[in-house]
Amino acid sequence: MNDQSDSRNTLCQRRSAKIDLQHLHCAVAAGDCGSFRGAAEALLMRQSTLSRRIRQLEQAVGVILFDRSSGGVRATEAGRNFLRNARSILEEMDALVSNARSAEHGEAGRLTVGFSTSLSAGNLRATLTDFKQRFPQIELGMAERSRARLITALRNGALDIAIVTGDAPILDNRARSLWSERTLVALPEGHSLANREAVYWTDLRSETVLVSHRDLGREFENMLMSKLGSPEDRPRIERHDVSRGIIDRLQGRK
Repeated sequence: MNDQSDSRNTLCQRRSAKIDLQHLHCAVAAGDCGSFRGAAEALLMRQSTLSRRIRQLEQAVGVILFDRSSGGVRATEAGRNFLRNARSILEEMDALVSNARSAEHGEAGRLTVGFSTSLSAGNLRATLTDFKQRFPQIELGMAERSRARLITALRNGALDIAIVTGDAPILDNRARSLWSERTLVALPEGHSLANREAVYWTDLRSETVLVSHRDLGREFENMLMSKLGSPEDRPRIERHDVSRGIIDRLQGRK
């Protein structure tokens, strides 16, 4: 009994080992075209080669897949079941190859982008929307954190990209300038500068500027000091551990 079972298993293994994707392609094409000649033309091969491969396939599986006649070929009942499974295998193989190639070219997978609250609109939003439209197969993850936490997450591999402000280099990572934006100053109603179309850095010399300890308050303060280098030109800076919205209210902005 054991010898017979082993022989059957060995025979099945030999039969399956003889089947490759080319055999399946030939069988599916023959079933779709209804003739070996049409299938051979569709696969750009000789009819004799296709006929030989289908005979090899039938010998490997141990059943007749097609009834032959002068008018063409027609799948047997066993052949119809076989072709249905063969199509599924070929579709899965095509998807497997396509996904592998997409991943190789960066067109599939997952991308995690980190950013600060102050960058959550405008250019960043437009860029991420465009990215999703161009690469729908890539799962896009987003993380909103402070600059310090973004840099830590980038170094630890938790983020693929961190979008931050400023020109300070980030160690062990490549940096690229993406875009530049105007700096906006929020003014109380009735302020002498409120009706101007543009406010220059020198206009802020005698003003009190409220900035946040949070992103991006410290960077704005450094930029302001660099623009107004002389000590007598520097405005008075008040730092608050609050959000930008609360600073707006402190200014009396409506």
